[in-house]
Amino acid sequence: MATDGSTSAIERARTILANTYRDRDIPWTVREDPAQSGEQLAGYQQLANVVILVSFPIAGCSLAVSVAGGLRDRKRPFSLLRLTGTQLGVLRRVVLLESAVPRLVVAVVAIGMGFLAAQLFVQAQFRYSIRPPGIQYYAIVLAGLVASPAVIASTMPLLRRITGPESARND
Repeated sequence: MATDGSTSAIERARTILANTYRDRDIPWTVREDPAQSGEQLAGYQQLANVVILVSFPIAGCSLAVSVAGGLRDRKRPFSLLRLTGTQLGVLRRVVLLESAVPRLVVAVVAIGMGFLAAQLFVQAQFRYSIRPPGIQYYAIVLAGLVASPAVIASTMPLLRRITGPESARND
């Protein structure tokens, strides 16, 4: 709706449109539109960063429980391997590789799918294309990927404990 640009004309037009189209959002001016879209996009970016940061401790705990459960399930085979002379370091590398490699592949796929879903959402809702994320995003993701082997390594004392000679006999 065209006006002369004065505040009173804009507010009259806004009131008429709001009363005429009650099921729609309150209309905004051409000048307000880019600012509103920018604020909304900044809010979505901040929400995405919060979701990533909150999911890291949950993922770390899940990873630790998963690795510990896998060790517990293979307590007897690992103990027998140790009795036959397999070094503890070899078993540690096996556990690290079988835990870390699939997680890295899943992380890459999840990041790709996240970007695809974000692009489709932003394109459909705002007719806008996403830009590559800033250095902050890459730093957060890299920190998570670096922390993953550390979480796995934190379960390694359990491997020594469950692969002693008494574990092979008692099961």
